Amino acid sequence: MATLEALLESVTATGTIPGLSLATLRKGTQATEHCFGIRGSHDRSPVDAQTVFEAASPTKPLVSFMALQLAEEGLLGLDLPLSDICGEYVPDDARALQITALHVLTHTSGLPNIVRADAPLKTYFAPGERFSYGSSAFAWLQRAMQTVTHCSLETLARERVFEPLGMHHSSLEWQQRFVANHAQGHEWEGEPVPKRRLDTAQASWSLLTTASDYLRFVQSVLNAEGLTSHMYARWFSPAVQVRQGDNAEDLLGTNPPDANVAWGLGWGLKPSQQSFFHWGHNPGFRAYVVGNRTTRDAVVWFANSARGLRLAHSVLPETVPGEHPSVQWLQIGRL
Repeated sequence: MATLEALLESVTATGTIPGLSLATLRKGTQATEHCFGIRGSHDRSPVDAQTVFEAASPTKPLVSFMALQLAEEGLLGLDLPLSDICGEYVPDDARALQITALHVLTHTSGLPNIVRADAPLKTYFAPGERFSYGSSAFAWLQRAMQTVTHCSLETLARERVFEPLGMHHSSLEWQQRFVANHAQGHEWEGEPVPKRRLDTAQASWSLLTTASDYLRFVQSVLNAEGLTSHMYARWFSPAVQVRQGDNAEDLLGTNPPDANVAWGLGWGLKPSQQSFFHWGHNPGFRAYVVGNRTTRDAVVWFANSARGLRLAHSVLPETVPGEHPSVQWLQIGRL
């Protein structure tokens, strides 16, 4: 670990990655946190344990956890079409009426990852047919969760996750208390990214948190807390093999499956090692989370740089021993 710390000190000192927050868990109980570099171009103060980063897509496992709780409570039917719960989301698309919460959680909805000019909001294949990473579908799931509970997603997260786990520096919405200590994102050559301050939660990407806070969630996951044993097992049962493709999206079905990586109900899975993962990609921010259910080791890191995922080649071997096929699947380059 000393060699890794020296590397991270060097990477942040040179400005390759301005700032980094990293937390590790050993054997389920030994938690440590390490902070490196600065908060950003807006504030050159050192990153510390309270510096809030944009987590990006690691928002999804947290939302998935709450969705599974609602399913256990009989409020959210995982196999019930979302349109039956909260109305249409995709206009003039008959296949979209078949999309369920289960399709969203397993990225088999057929909807695009991000709605854009070359990928408008529509189904590109029948729901359940195959994997294609689809962030856009989580907005529909969010609407369904809010409909059945009559609560905002932020309220659900605060009551079901943040407060019970002591995640005091976490929110799905921008909070005034984050003004004094937050990270700013930077693109590949260090260009600062204007800070977004959302006043409405987004189920696929809006989590603001610290590495130690998110590690508390991961520790709870490893302890199988908050769900029945049946639902917990279902959470981590491979539901579909992922497919290769840019940003894990394969709308046209032209890419081959990846035999070493699967997807459960909200987490990426490496079944041969009983491990789970998720990565995050917001403008100027990158995040990575890995946990091993057998060894009970885990790591979380947040970087305020587009280069942040490239730390995987150095961080993972030192923190969560074993093979990490997700790195190859995501085509993560080296620093």
